[in-house]
Amino acid sequence: MTRLLPNPDLDGRYRKAEKFLAALDPDWQALIAHVGPCVHQPRPERDPYEALIRSVVYQQLHTRAAERILQRLLDLYPHGHCPDPEEVLATPYETLRACGLSGAKATSIMGLAQARLDGLIPDQARAVQMSEKELIERLTTLRGIGRWTVEMMMMYTLEREDILPADDFGVREGYRNLKRLDKAPSPRALREIAQAWAPYRSVASWYLWRMPKRAAATAFSQSDEHVYIPADKPAITRRRSGPSGPIHFGITACSLGMLLVARSERGICAISLGDDAAVMLQQLQNQFKAATLIQAEVQLQQELAYLQTLVDEPDQEMNLPLDIQGTAFQQQVWTLLREIPLGQTMSYTDIAVRLGMPNGARAVAQACASNLLAVAIPCHRVLRQSGSLAGYRWGLERKKILLERERRQASQHRQA
Repeated sequence: MTRLLPNPDLDGRYRKAEKFLAALDPDWQALIAHVGPCVHQPRPERDPYEALIRSVVYQQLHTRAAERILQRLLDLYPHGHCPDPEEVLATPYETLRACGLSGAKATSIMGLAQARLDGLIPDQARAVQMSEKELIERLTTLRGIGRWTVEMMMMYTLEREDILPADDFGVREGYRNLKRLDKAPSPRALREIAQAWAPYRSVASWYLWRMPKRAAATAFSQSDEHVYIPADKPAITRRRSGPSGPIHFGITACSLGMLLVARSERGICAISLGDDAAVMLQQLQNQFKAATLIQAEVQLQQELAYLQTLVDEPDQEMNLPLDIQGTAFQQQVWTLLREIPLGQTMSYTDIAVRLGMPNGARAVAQACASNLLAVAIPCHRVLRQSGSLAGYRWGLERKKILLERERRQASQHRQA
């Protein structure tokens, strides 16, 4: 399931948290000024069972690899979303393994399904009523579920504002760099320190994940521009080095969740859709490792507004300058994508044939997956040969919605 609109109440709560934390000391004040407003995006539409299933899939994997395995798991079921416990238990173990799950993960997922049926995993309504201690004590008895996983579930699924994942390496390293310590505090010591951050420890953790490394920490509070330097989190992928100069980015809400636009000196170099602005920023930094990211919503206000409209009204002409980077083959594919008329689709095989390589459907699919410019380069208009939806960098639900909007607008034009 995709959450299409952010909770409007969150901004007010986050602004209170930012003011509270900034008042703690000059270090916190500098960090919050450097990172900017908190854009943490919970996912309350996922109940604890689904959140735990997803967490098991993602454990010890880079994000893109985990996303592929998760999509294979979801594709096992006709509805295409998280399977019910009964569906999981009716799925052969080897079928789960064939999705790319390890034996331990397949066993854990089956165990979670049984635990939900047994009432050990509460539904959303019940979980909201349970204390942090109750949830940790109950859920950490399940195979493959540790304290950190439960804390992430409480932060993201239950929208708890005062959760501190003290075992998290990024949080402890963030605090070490914030205070310029030689050694990160132990989880137990950090829990004591963090008492002063209550009742906003979730937001405090969000900021510590974004604390610059020590090399940058001495200068970040003196910067005149709002430069985003991510915490040392696992890379998602690196398909190209991209621009080495500054990249200005802006993020806003749109009807498909969050919209990120990034511009290099030559034009728009990235357009992405997502649910969590922090994750989207991390992906942008991973894609352009040599670049410095500069937050610039005001400077990109016109581009953001234009793309918000384009998402809703795809018959608008694309008139933004694009900085399109890729191999010669990728650019050939992307050029063909931009020639697909509104309301129409092509298959990967169709495009491969057009390029004179009838056996190159897989290479075409890889080129589509490498596209960094959502909507501007309409890779959502490419389907399997059967006509069914295939993978989409920004989520199959968004792909489906974009295609439906385009078909509707194309139909309206024909009737006019």
